[in-house]
Amino acid sequence: MFSIKMLAEEIARRSSGRLTSLMLGGAEALSVTRFAPIESASAEHVAFVAQPKLRGALKASGAGVIVMRESDRESVWGAAEPDRPLVITRDPYAWFAWALQVMTDRPVKPGFIHPRAVVDESAQVDPSARIEANAVISAGARIGARTRIDAGVNVGEGVLIAEDCHLYPNVVVYAGCKIGARAIIHSGAVIGADGFGFAPFAGEWVKIPQVGAVTIGEDVEIGANTTIDRGALEDTVVGKGSKLDNLIQLGHNVRIGEHTAMAACTGVAGSTRIGSHCVIAGAANISGHLVIPDMSIVGPATTITSWTQGAKVMMGYWPAQERSQFERTAVTVRRIGELRRKVRELEDRLEELAKN
Repeated sequence: MFSIKMLAEEIARRSSGRLTSLMLGGAEALSVTRFAPIESASAEHVAFVAQPKLRGALKASGAGVIVMRESDRESVWGAAEPDRPLVITRDPYAWFAWALQVMTDRPVKPGFIHPRAVVDESAQVDPSARIEANAVISAGARIGARTRIDAGVNVGEGVLIAEDCHLYPNVVVYAGCKIGARAIIHSGAVIGADGFGFAPFAGEWVKIPQVGAVTIGEDVEIGANTTIDRGALEDTVVGKGSKLDNLIQLGHNVRIGEHTAMAACTGVAGSTRIGSHCVIAGAANISGHLVIPDMSIVGPATTITSWTQGAKVMMGYWPAQERSQFERTAVTVRRIGELRRKVRELEDRLEELAKN
């Protein structure tokens, strides 16, 4: 059971006081077992309302406690007293996220190194860190306090992994990379593979050694099978608090700002800079050597080859069509050049007629 009062206090602490709670109807005296959808919640559950469309389900819900905004409370009950315990907060979805973190926290197990792990004698592993079976910690690597290195992880030479990180099974971190505190890296991710750098010469490709590394900021999360290439001369960088989904590719010398979110299957070519607090939707394709400013949004399946000055949202794609309709559209698109030429000819003729 989890005390609502305890949850509210811990959320305020984790948010550094930015998310506070007002408890009504005796909510502070109640305990719950878990979250549940508002439509199916019962007395031992806590539910939350983050969207106005869920207001209609409020009065019928059996939830023991409901987390919501003041505006939603006023819309449902007006000046009347609510008929159930409520937690009023400005951001119910964030309240839910932090509360669920508290509910799913597990006690930190004492640090240990599994007998089947390989740890170089020059590596520094904090006594509270956990190194699981078949993990490899190479020469000169440093593993911070309470960090967990799961089975099969390979940590290269000179890698720095700060405190309270979690690397899931089979993550690979190449030599010289740095990972900030509380980072989470999911299975299959590869941090610091060579950037795609080759010089053309006489019909061949000459490899350019990639001598930079990768720097991952604090509180970053990186999804499964995401790859972040090391820089050619300087580091590839992912800023503090940014979140990368699964199957993302960041090319060499890409720089991601702070608190940017990037959805799955996005590819970013080398040396592009993406600002802070940006949102990059799934399957976006972003060319190299671009600058995307802070607070920008890239739409799903959008190809970005340049950034329009002053733009905050860029998007463009061809939604799927029924086959015959798509074939007609494709024919029209292929004829655009011809149609444009004919329109110009007609405009010239009209201009001549107007003169006469």
